[in-house]
Amino acid sequence: MKIAPTPELPEVHDNTQLHIRNALRGLLFFATIAAMYFARDFLLPVVLALFIALTLRPAIRYLDRHGLPAGVTAIVFVALIVLGTLTITYLLAAPLASWSEQVPQLSRVFSEKFSGLRAPIETISDLSKKLASAAEPTSGKSAQEVVIQTSALPAMFGLLTGYPLQILITMAATLVIAVFVMASGTLFYEKLVRILPNLTSRKRALRIAYDIEKAVSGYVLTITAINAVFGILIAVSYYFFGMPMPLLWGFLAFTFNFFPYVGAVSGVALSAFMAIVTFDEVGYAFMVPLTYIILSLSDSEIIRPQVLGRSLQMNAVAILLSLAFFTWLWGIAGAAMAIPLLLCLKVFCDSFEQLSGLGEFIAAREVEKEPNGASEVSTV
Repeated sequence: MKIAPTPELPEVHDNTQLHIRNALRGLLFFATIAAMYFARDFLLPVVLALFIALTLRPAIRYLDRHGLPAGVTAIVFVALIVLGTLTITYLLAAPLASWSEQVPQLSRVFSEKFSGLRAPIETISDLSKKLASAAEPTSGKSAQEVVIQTSALPAMFGLLTGYPLQILITMAATLVIAVFVMASGTLFYEKLVRILPNLTSRKRALRIAYDIEKAVSGYVLTITAINAVFGILIAVSYYFFGMPMPLLWGFLAFTFNFFPYVGAVSGVALSAFMAIVTFDEVGYAFMVPLTYIILSLSDSEIIRPQVLGRSLQMNAVAILLSLAFFTWLWGIAGAAMAIPLLLCLKVFCDSFEQLSGLGEFIAAREVEKEPNGASEVSTV
């Protein structure tokens, strides 16, 4: 008896497995973000310590080759960081405290100088309230709303002058972890080589590790030097303008410049406010923030592209997304680490063909391939 062949069933097994893998990858991605958010108190000092170690590791390796142990070098570097932080804190504590005490008076002077704009602003505010009340449902009893109006300036100055215990604990933990990481020398690389299965994976892992170390160290040290020059220029310019405490302005400009875009806006806004309350002529006062804008644009559009080199150039959209994401994730510390973390991701993506699309998005406008296969970012 001849048995008829059974009809072929559609091959859905492979598609089902693919969908399951994609779903698991998505769940892993969101689980990783959730873990980074809820474990930020633990991860922040660890990541900061790793960045300090990566930044100083070339110098530690150089001194180690010349007979100075890595542990001694790490302790010396951390001691210098602590000494510099304490010195800056001591020098700036009095000016910041003085600013904090003068906030109500400065706010009153600022309001008096722009009293002519109060009527249009109040008109716009009343119109906005009427539109909002018209959009609310009229059914039911409306609850009475109590609005307490406070100035944002005291909160801003409080943020600049406050030293919460949590920040001190995070800094202390960061420095302790950084000492141990730097003192370990090449222990991490040795462990990395041992756990990988074959020679190809070991070579790739070491190359990625050294590329990340080189990129982070070069970026952080270069940006720190550029920001130091920027702070000096701001301090000198504000001294000739007659702004009070030009050294403090130089330090604030140096600090703000570590935060792309947001730092420049904050520096310009704060400079405009203090110049308006300091000088009688509004036209002369606006020369102060204008100077900040000119120096900031020269820094971001001319100096950084020339000094950093093509390999460290990144897409502005990627920078903004990274800045927004890590600020939401870890606050101010995350904003400071957003660009180095994005740089690490770019180096990692450039090492794998499967991630080349993401690496190209992070890079600047155009990626040119060199003969040896390494990719650098063009500043076209």
